[in-house]
Amino acid sequence: MDIELKLSTHPYLILVKTNVYEIPERLKEYDDSFFVVFNTRTKKYEVHSTDNIGNTYCLTVPYNELDCRTLELVKRGDIKARGMKAIIREIDEHNEKIEKKNKREFHNWVQDVARETQWHFRKAFI
Repeated sequence: MDIELKLSTHPYLILVKTNVYEIPERLKEYDDSFFVVFNTRTKKYEVHSTDNIGNTYCLTVPYNELDCRTLELVKRGDIKARGMKAIIREIDEHNEKIEKKNKREFHNWVQDVARETQWHFRKAFI
């Protein structure tokens, strides 16, 4: 697939062929289907893959620059390399941690409210 031809229908996507850390080239070494664009609408870098069916989009880089964190992000989310089960397990573990944190914060909030209102109830009913 000709990347420039595919991007011609999306003029707001600019192909990034290299940068100071050679991230686009290093992504190509990892998997030849990957390429990087800069989205002028969102002002963010995006990683795309020619292996995707329909749309080439894979992910938006959450950092303001392309560096080794981008490579790690792509590798961590690569279904072909890691398998869907491993990624889903990682997502589930992350969601469990968030749920436990939210329950703990709610429990602490309830305790704080009870402590703060205890005196008022005692005063009203004694």
